[in-house]
Amino acid sequence: MPPKKNHKKADTGESELTRIAIISSERCKPKKCRQECKKSCPVVKLGKLCIEVGPKSKLAYISEPLCIGTSFFVITSVS
Repeated sequence: MPPKKNHKKADTGESELTRIAIISSERCKPKKCRQECKKSCPVVKLGKLCIEVGPKSKLAYISEPLCIGTSFFVITSVS
């Protein structure tokens, strides 16, 4: 029987990359849209609060640690 493979990442000294969520105040208008970004986000569909829009929010909030970078909100934003 062959030896089991070790699936741990090698310690190369590099840290994990962090995604930065930037929301354009000119394009994000939660009161004027149907929040397609929130509806299409796969992380939100899994039940995690990756994109939050409060009833009195002027901008959507994207949780950077939860964001996987699908860019759905860029595509669905109101122009």
